Amino acid sequence: MNEALSPLYDFFVTKMPYITITLTVLGFALMIIRWLSAPKGPEGPPVNLGAAIKYFFLDLVLFRKTWKTHKPTWLLVALFHWSAYGIIFGHLRGFGWWSIQLFEPLGHAFAEFMVETLPVYVGWVFLITMAILLVRRIFYEKSKLRSLPNDYIALVILLIKGILGQGMRILPVEAYLPEPVGITFIPGLVVLWLEKLPVQDWFYWHVFFTQLFIIYIPFSKMIHMITSVVTSALYGSRRKEYGI
Repeated sequence: MNEALSPLYDFFVTKMPYITITLTVLGFALMIIRWLSAPKGPEGPPVNLGAAIKYFFLDLVLFRKTWKTHKPTWLLVALFHWSAYGIIFGHLRGFGWWSIQLFEPLGHAFAEFMVETLPVYVGWVFLITMAILLVRRIFYEKSKLRSLPNDYIALVILLIKGILGQGMRILPVEAYLPEPVGITFIPGLVVLWLEKLPVQDWFYWHVFFTQLFIIYIPFSKMIHMITSVVTSALYGSRRKEYGI
């Protein structure tokens, strides 16, 4: 680890999380205020839970709308999002949401594959598809797509974060720990448990860009990661009532 950057790395872990939470909550609060102050249309029919789940799956897991529009784009979009979902799921293990024991009933070799080998392949899929989608956006700019500067800022942050994360997966670890060690971001609330010590410079910059991305979500189009869930559930479940 670059010792000269130790104070900065300490800031990323011990101070920045509070800034991240504050700015993210503020961003969502402003978004909700704008939403509540917007003109309201007539009240729609009640949400059908079964239909909401159905269209959530069709729209945000299978991406059926993109499938109907352009199959090659669907493949890119689907692989990108599926790999992102997989990476998020894998990260939850580090925060104690699940453990390798989840897969042990299927055999230890399978469990090891799921937590050690598969994430490397998923990471490559994520980076490659994101790079292709970014190049595609640049290529089609002004002809088929209209992007704002903050669209590219979000994608660049995500790409850097992804490169740093994949680097930690493929580079030799600095040490194998005899027992998990907790990296405390917010005591009693956010603790990351490490079973092995990754390249620390990569780790701390990954922490920084991850928090930067989280802060950026409510202030950019990346808010669609949350609003798309609500939109798909609300309008998808009411298709029959709306005649669509």
